[in-house]
Amino acid sequence: MRIRVSSDGRALIFLTAGLLVAGAMAVLSASSFAAMKTFGNTHQYFVGHLVRVLIGILCALAAWRIPLSAWRLVSVPLYLVSVLLVLLTAIPGFPLAPAVNGSSRWLVLGSFRIMPSDLVRFSYILMISTLTARGFIAPRKFSGVLFTAGTALLPAALVILQPDFAGAAYLLVMMVVMLYFAESRFRHMAVLFVALACLGAAFVLTSGYRVERVRGWLDQEAGIQEENFQPQQACIAIGSGGLLGRGLGRGRQQRGFLPEAFSDFILAVIGEETGFVGTTVLISAFIALALLGWRIAERADDTFGSLAAAGLTASIAIGALLNIGVATRLLPTTGMTLPLISWGGTSIFMTLAGIGVIARISGGKAS
Repeated sequence: MRIRVSSDGRALIFLTAGLLVAGAMAVLSASSFAAMKTFGNTHQYFVGHLVRVLIGILCALAAWRIPLSAWRLVSVPLYLVSVLLVLLTAIPGFPLAPAVNGSSRWLVLGSFRIMPSDLVRFSYILMISTLTARGFIAPRKFSGVLFTAGTALLPAALVILQPDFAGAAYLLVMMVVMLYFAESRFRHMAVLFVALACLGAAFVLTSGYRVERVRGWLDQEAGIQEENFQPQQACIAIGSGGLLGRGLGRGRQQRGFLPEAFSDFILAVIGEETGFVGTTVLISAFIALALLGWRIAERADDTFGSLAAAGLTASIAIGALLNIGVATRLLPTTGMTLPLISWGGTSIFMTLAGIGVIARISGGKAS
């Protein structure tokens, strides 16, 4: 059967391809110093990134080829499997989930690593879309809101145990977004929001490490300290880029000054090397991608397609917003990568799989 893709879907694919190319160029430049220092050559991380992008493209093609009816069929089992994988990372001392920088976010099988929190966010969106479309969830009723919240709070609690507060917050933001797209009542969402705000505040205040991070974010004029060193260096890099930047490959901050230069803070490298113009073009591309995805959601033939496209698009947009907010000191440091741009594995796989599903939805029921 021939699969249709609308003009919006084709535009989404071309825009995604452009972001992947830009990301590959940024990773090559941002990782060259670290690769030379660690491996003795300048391209080790770049080659790894290209391999991940190729696998991600295969994930996108597979997601696009799968009928929407099949996605509805597997959404609940996929969610349950992803929650189980998150549970494994939360078990203290579990051999397949070694602690990295104090957090066991990954499951490691030889040279293969997967971050289950990225998978659970993807599966959660598809599951809520499926159950809402089938009438199992009534988003206008408080019981429907509680079910939607509960199925997000369970994996979020497990993610916190890793510990990964930012990953849990990301999932809970997606929960609120799905309730909004499903047209839940505002008063129900307000009650939920207040409860989550209280829980979040309590969680931050019970950890000295998180308190210091928030304090460093609030008191940014206190000078460069351990808590705000990375965002301070990121802002120095972005500011030094000026209007047009220093030029590709001529950035200075990634030469040992800016930690995580090719992952969490890659926007700083882009800002330094391409300046205000390059950064504006990149942010505009993400805005265009979000608008395309939401227009596809608006024109979808059914409730599942509308909610799934809107939620998957929002997941990419919010991920970009969080990363940009951290790099510009508008948000506390979270450890989130920039979708489609940063060096990484599971993030690229699930983001491109989401793009594939959205492209499939753009073709309508005939696809």
